[in-house]
Amino acid sequence: MRTFIAVELSSALKQYLGDIARQLCRCDVTAGWVKPDNLHLTLKFLGEVDDTRLPQLTEKINQLARDQGAFTANLNGFGFFPSSEQPRILYAAINEPLPFKQLVQQIDRLLEPLGFAPEQHFTPHITLARIKNIKNIQSFLQLTNDIDLQASFSVDTINLFGSTLHGDGVRYQVVARGLFFQTAI
Repeated sequence: MRTFIAVELSSALKQYLGDIARQLCRCDVTAGWVKPDNLHLTLKFLGEVDDTRLPQLTEKINQLARDQGAFTANLNGFGFFPSSEQPRILYAAINEPLPFKQLVQQIDRLLEPLGFAPEQHFTPHITLARIKNIKNIQSFLQLTNDIDLQASFSVDTINLFGSTLHGDGVRYQVVARGLFFQTAI
């Protein structure tokens, strides 16, 4: 099963980002828009993992969750991979990435002994679209500048997700849910 570790977003935040994506769809852009139900913040992509390894991964993630305090994250505008000059991925940007980077370092430390390579270049983000073609890039970039994407969300759980491909696209299911962090003091 293809797996990844991610922060699941609240329904309200998913709806908010879905509404913003609908505004951006009106631009002359051909893109694969992420369905609101699939929006999340990936911390680590694990790839194909044999089902027999899932209990071991769940145990490691629970170990991490017991030691990590909850925090609040803020979305602030848009970002592009690889760049705004050649956008292939449109994402909601995180205002302060350091807590996520520290979290990913802890995940790497726990999972490297299990054979998972550490992340090389991690940028916390929420993917909104995979861009195929933009007819008027300046108009699209102007619209992203005009939209005031601002939101806060609580990071108090991490989940192990599995993804499966279906005729209508990819679907994510939580393999291990409720990996609650301690409340930060």
